[in-house]
Amino acid sequence: MSSVDDTGSGDLKAGHPPAVKVGGMRVVQHKKEGDKAEVVTMTPEEEAEFGSSPPKTDKHNQSVLVSGAVTKGDKDFTTQAVKSFHEKPAPTHDVKPRPSQQSQNINQPR
Repeated sequence: MSSVDDTGSGDLKAGHPPAVKVGGMRVVQHKKEGDKAEVVTMTPEEEAEFGSSPPKTDKHNQSVLVSGAVTKGDKDFTTQAVKSFHEKPAPTHDVKPRPSQQSQNINQPR
């Protein structure tokens, strides 16, 4: 029952240090992803070899050819038409069977 970590800082298990335990329970240690922000820039040689990426197009204003028909993205369907299609009407009344139609089960001994 040692409260001090006996293993050296060089000991790694599966590429990372062993779990930290406090009172016999493992303690989660979150790693910060914001510290590793590296911007990868291509050298002129790599850019000549692989080429630069094409400019990004706006997906709302592009036209696509789908099975022979040109689609205009958001312009094919108006927002009102899509909204009316997705919103289902609420039921006007409950569809419960009347008490006379319900089967009444009577539990009797055998």
